[in-house]
Amino acid sequence: MQFTKPLFLLLPAACLSAQLWAQAPVVDMNSPGYRAQSGGSMQAEIYQQLQQLRQEMMTLRGIVEEQEHQISQLKQQGLDRYIDLDRRLGSLTTGAAGAVVGSSSAASVAVDAAGSDAGTTGAGDVAGAAVAVPDVVNPVAVNTAPAVASNGNDSSDYTDAYALVRSGNYDQAITSFLAYVERYPSGRYTPNAWYWLGELYVAVKPQNLKAATDAFQYLLSKYPDHDKVPAAMYKLGTVYFLNGNKQKSQELLTHVIDRYGSTGNSAVNKSREFLRKNF
Repeated sequence: MQFTKPLFLLLPAACLSAQLWAQAPVVDMNSPGYRAQSGGSMQAEIYQQLQQLRQEMMTLRGIVEEQEHQISQLKQQGLDRYIDLDRRLGSLTTGAAGAVVGSSSAASVAVDAAGSDAGTTGAGDVAGAAVAVPDVVNPVAVNTAPAVASNGNDSSDYTDAYALVRSGNYDQAITSFLAYVERYPSGRYTPNAWYWLGELYVAVKPQNLKAATDAFQYLLSKYPDHDKVPAAMYKLGTVYFLNGNKQKSQELLTHVIDRYGSTGNSAVNKSREFLRKNF
């Protein structure tokens, strides 16, 4: 009788444990159903991450497109300013000859408007071209340029000199560019400085066509692969015309068309227009 009460109490507890054990599900982690459920959860998580990355990429793409649009607007503003300047210079250059001079090429606008080098456009083969360009002596070596304050940096000095062109101070711009080519004979922007010297010698009053010819010829002779070569050849052709050498002008302008006709350089169209109006 002493063991009856404990046994009576243990029996319900055992039955309850068996019932709870029967209610708890038994899961085989190696079963296909369990693996499918786990894999589905991982795929859903990966899909969510991909969607998030896609949204972030779309946001970044929108930022990039907006920045590209702003850069395009800045380039167009620089181009418009340069075209206006070149049109005014061109009207001075060809006013006596009755020629129409348009804007310079878009490839060289980046150099002149921003004061930086735009690189090479494959304008070489001048030495072996149909129209020979004489190897002229550096004009600065003959007439030493006057002293001009320098920042000690070729890019900064070029920007300062070109700012004088944009402001219409042509005489001061000539002085600054002469000092520049003397100070930086092998500078990155020296070919551009020679080009502007040629332009400015025609733009000033009275014109100095001899100095303009020397500047353009020096550029063509010393830097035959520079991107300014087509424009310089066109400008030199107009200077020959102003000097009364129509045959040489026609030959050089025709060479610009033949040599660069397939490049899309604006000097080609300007050469055609000049020939049409004057020959």
